[in-house]
Amino acid sequence: MLMGLCFQTAIFAQEKVSIEEQIIGSTFKTLAKAYVAIVDINKLKKSNIDKLNNMDEEKFQRRYIKVYEVIKDLPFPVKVNYRITEHMTREEVIRNIRLLNKEKIYTIIDSLPDAFIANHFKQYFIEKKQEIQKSNIVEQIRNLWNKIIGKVEEK
Repeated sequence: MLMGLCFQTAIFAQEKVSIEEQIIGSTFKTLAKAYVAIVDINKLKKSNIDKLNNMDEEKFQRRYIKVYEVIKDLPFPVKVNYRITEHMTREEVIRNIRLLNKEKIYTIIDSLPDAFIANHFKQYFIEKKQEIQKSNIVEQIRNLWNKIIGKVEEK
């Protein structure tokens, strides 16, 4: 098993990362670390634990399925360290939150591969672009702009 872990780590470390992925990854890591540096971590942890405790089981399961879609690709050591599985219970999630401190969060941030961050960012961007195209917001902006131009031309 130890050989398998070492082999996975070696392959993972050799993965080629494009300049674009490095820029996106570095930017998000820097922003995440800045946020962690200024946030009251204990207040944030308490707030999230309270939300989880007040959530009914059905809602927790629906949310966790969405969260797991993102965290399932976390580096293997992070998943093992925090016992992240597809079917975590609310109590396990709360335990993980309680274990966190700023240094552990910085370590997790640093362990995220740039390609992982870039892929999730690109997917988020694609989804938001599709939402905007579907929502007809572009047409709303055009109409507003035309009204502004019309009023300017009247004067």
